[in-house]
Amino acid sequence: MKRLIFLFVFFVTFSSCSSSGYFQREPSPQNTGVDFSSGRWLLGTIEADYEIKDQLVDMIIKDFSGRLQDRFAYALNEKTLLIARQIPVNPNKFQIEQLKKGTNYDYFINVKCSNEQVNELKSIKGEYADRFTVDKYYYSNKVNVAIVQLEIYDLNSGQIIYSQKVRGWSGGGLTSSKGEKKLFIGCYKKIMKHLNKTS
Repeated sequence: MKRLIFLFVFFVTFSSCSSSGYFQREPSPQNTGVDFSSGRWLLGTIEADYEIKDQLVDMIIKDFSGRLQDRFAYALNEKTLLIARQIPVNPNKFQIEQLKKGTNYDYFINVKCSNEQVNELKSIKGEYADRFTVDKYYYSNKVNVAIVQLEIYDLNSGQIIYSQKVRGWSGGGLTSSKGEKKLFIGCYKKIMKHLNKTS
């Protein structure tokens, strides 16, 4: 009887963990908030897989346009801009100055999404091990990792004024598009929670 109870608890524990999302905001030198009270703001083209891009773009536009009103624009809707389609993260001052010349905006919002899979037990024991609260060996088969990074540049000063990266992962291998969407959206919401709290 005790063995049956143990097996039931074991199954429930690991079943629930396999569908859970875990999120970690990585430390950043730009850990303070942002002053949204002035200036014209431009959201760059968002890099994300097509399965999640539309939903994520809608969320980001809604969040920033709600705060900035008519001082906000999305790069894909602006036909007169002279900038590259994709802007790298952590640009240097010269690259930020080029954004100023090509857009004539005051601030630029850059969002990147990517994913990776961790299949090696040693990888989990290293970078990810301390973030799991159950047996690390259970996660040795597959860990899907979603990464969202959001940066804001002051185009007038040529400085990065906000940069946050969040990783979200699932121990059971969320391979469906619905599961991946959940991870990416969770990462973005974690960033926005920090940005709203500190700004």
